[in-house]
Amino acid sequence: MIGVSPYAVAGCGAISAFMIVLSTFPAQSPMARRIRKIEAIREKSVPARLTIIEQIVTKEQSSRLQQRLIEAGWYGVTPLAMTIRGVGALGFGVAVCLMSLILFNGNLLGVLAGLFGALVAWRVPSIMLSRAVKARKESVQRELPDFLDFLGSTVQAGLALNAALVQSVDATRGPLKEELTSMLAEIRLGRPRADAFNALADRVNEESTTTMVTALVQAERLGSNLSDVLMELARETRDRRWMRAEEKAAQLPIKMILPMAAFMIPSLYLMIFGPVVARLLMNR
Repeated sequence: MIGVSPYAVAGCGAISAFMIVLSTFPAQSPMARRIRKIEAIREKSVPARLTIIEQIVTKEQSSRLQQRLIEAGWYGVTPLAMTIRGVGALGFGVAVCLMSLILFNGNLLGVLAGLFGALVAWRVPSIMLSRAVKARKESVQRELPDFLDFLGSTVQAGLALNAALVQSVDATRGPLKEELTSMLAEIRLGRPRADAFNALADRVNEESTTTMVTALVQAERLGSNLSDVLMELARETRDRRWMRAEEKAAQLPIKMILPMAAFMIPSLYLMIFGPVVARLLMNR
């Protein structure tokens, strides 16, 4: 038999599983994403052989996963597709483990390496989703104060709210612009403005955005001065963003403890005691 390292087989299997999972994420065109945002996400019709996979997750879990996909901006990916990716990657990893078990006569290290690769590949979709959600919300938090400032200025200049929204969205960028563009498209299609605002808050699911939507809906309903409300919202949102930055700065010393203990302190000990130990060894 040709001498093949079990680590090589396990590593190739883990890499293959990762590439299979990665290749299943579709590249969505802007028009496709916009259509998916306007319409409610619908589960794609699947063959009957996939009904077993559908039974792996409950309706509640599927609903939570769908909300996470919306928050990440992955409008072309369904909960079923995410489940298939995880199960497929795990099954591929198990197959690699069995192959290692057969080829290398039960080599424990090879099997464990393959199993570890399978578990990592199984977690890759979830990790990528969490990172996408976090990055999208942070981007919205950065862009929201400037959007509110611009919107308040245009309303104060005398523009109607819809016209001011169009002007403000054109000056915005990133995920916030995508969601606001979808909201404007819904309004143009005849959806009530309050409902479109609430749908925006549900899609983004971010504290500052929810506060903005609630304040705008209440101000419009009660007839309050929109420009004053928007300026106050911009100030509060900017203060909240500053507080988040201060919290992250306060956490830095704690996060630096482990790198210092792992790298700086051993080097410091080596610089202090190294010459002493070397001299003692030379005098022996």
